[in-house]
Amino acid sequence: MSDKLSWQEFRKVHTGINKELKTKMWNAYKTQDKETYLEAVEEAEIETPEEAKAYLGIDSDTKSTEEVIEGVEAVPSETKNKDTSETTFVEYARLMQQLHRFPHAYNDAQKREMEGRLTEIAKETTPINYKCTPTDGWQIWFGPTQQCLLINTTRHLAFTCSRSWWQKRFLNAMYVDKQLVNDAQQIARMRAEYEIRNKLIKRPPLPGVEIMVPTTAREYTIRG
Repeated sequence: MSDKLSWQEFRKVHTGINKELKTKMWNAYKTQDKETYLEAVEEAEIETPEEAKAYLGIDSDTKSTEEVIEGVEAVPSETKNKDTSETTFVEYARLMQQLHRFPHAYNDAQKREMEGRLTEIAKETTPINYKCTPTDGWQIWFGPTQQCLLINTTRHLAFTCSRSWWQKRFLNAMYVDKQLVNDAQQIARMRAEYEIRNKLIKRPPLPGVEIMVPTTAREYTIRG
């Protein structure tokens, strides 16, 4: 097992994080609580530092919590392209994250290219007959962990996402039925049921394309 990082060393490889979150990560790291540490990494939207992986027993090719939740999983069988590789899903998660976190880092042409690629990936990895409309019904299930299940109740299709992903993009969303449970297994069971029926997409939906819900008073008025 690798030597444990000191607090000073830990701080140097975990930059750009607020004090509260960094403390949470440090406490999890000290006790080798890998799950809590990875959840904090996802919440901070950073890559897991190589220096921390060995002590926590995280392989270099192990997916972070965010990658797993945001789409870096096997493609459901009922898709347009069953041969889509995991690399594509990693690309999807990273493009979405980059556009959300650093919107001013790219010019209009670059943004259009990135958004076009996201749309392309979304089309390749959803059932052929899936078409979202602004009046579709939605339900999201929150559990005791970061993992959530987001369901289009009109189309009977479920997406996986993280609590932080939802809060950063749809915290004020309206026309969404929010369910909170204390049992993570309940969400796991629901997820398995959708997966058996080939109705589970193991990534978050693409906003404006695969999910359309009002997030502002103006959008609410237009829909109403």
